[in-house]
Amino acid sequence: MADRTDVKISVIVPVYNVEKELPRCIESLLTQTHSNFELLLINDGSSDGSPEIMERYAEKDPRICTLHKKNGGVSSARNRGLEQAKGEYVCFVDADDAVASCYLEWLCRAIQESRLPLAICKQVDFEEKETDPFCDLPTEMPALKTHKIENYTFWDENVCTRCVRGMMRADLVRDIRYDEQIAIGEDALFMVQALLRTKGYVCVPCALYAYYIRPDSAIHQSDFSPKQYSEITTWEKICALVERQPGSMSRTAEERFVVACAHVYYRMAGSDHADPELQAKIVRMAREHWRAALRVPSSKKREKSKLWMLICCPAAGRWMWKLGKKLKQG
Repeated sequence: MADRTDVKISVIVPVYNVEKELPRCIESLLTQTHSNFELLLINDGSSDGSPEIMERYAEKDPRICTLHKKNGGVSSARNRGLEQAKGEYVCFVDADDAVASCYLEWLCRAIQESRLPLAICKQVDFEEKETDPFCDLPTEMPALKTHKIENYTFWDENVCTRCVRGMMRADLVRDIRYDEQIAIGEDALFMVQALLRTKGYVCVPCALYAYYIRPDSAIHQSDFSPKQYSEITTWEKICALVERQPGSMSRTAEERFVVACAHVYYRMAGSDHADPELQAKIVRMAREHWRAALRVPSSKKREKSKLWMLICCPAAGRWMWKLGKKLKQG
């Protein structure tokens, strides 16, 4: 890509072994109604045909810049993209997902019209057999919804803890980087750091981002892997960041922290990586925050029941988890 100085938006896409889905993602970005952007494709040490696909597209479109690096994880790839980005605005897209043709235009307009530095949209979850996740989109951008920082809750469906369905002014995150030691929730930690620099954010209340459900994704795996403990670490760090924030932000961060304890504990139960000492530590942490467990919304029945089983009778909870897993498999 030629050295441009007039780039409006930098789109950062980490790429790792997604040769099947990558063309769909790139095509969705190249057909945007807003054309003044650079597309930074960051190859994170792929071992499949993804790098070749990147280069083929780059040969056809000067807006595409390809970068290749050793495998270091999605946070490392996004950080590399931030270092290279030239745009006034920055957004992130995952290589196995797709965006609506108005994605960049509407998010950019939302920032400009609201005068807030951060905009998000809703997302639609879809599987490979579904061909058009955006068939119900309105023809015109709907009325924007603004959210003030003092009313922020981590349970809101419009909460901005996923970096991939938003856009932000580049100067907002110029010196913020993803924590490369965290495997789950790294984008939530990044977004909270950005959000704390603002008075609020704006939401485009329709699904402009299509999230592709991959069964091999770490977040959807039923078996436990040691890196999944980082979900707890993420919420510990977020709680520390928002500890003195007024309103609901600090309170709901603690609630999400105890729910993360339950998630990790039961995924670990019965796995090859079960660690009695670590399990005991998780139980202690959950019990120390029992008041937060009381506040978990009643709408989150499954999370709440697992959490209280963890606090009151973890052994019975482990047995029930193992039984449920056997029934599901058999």
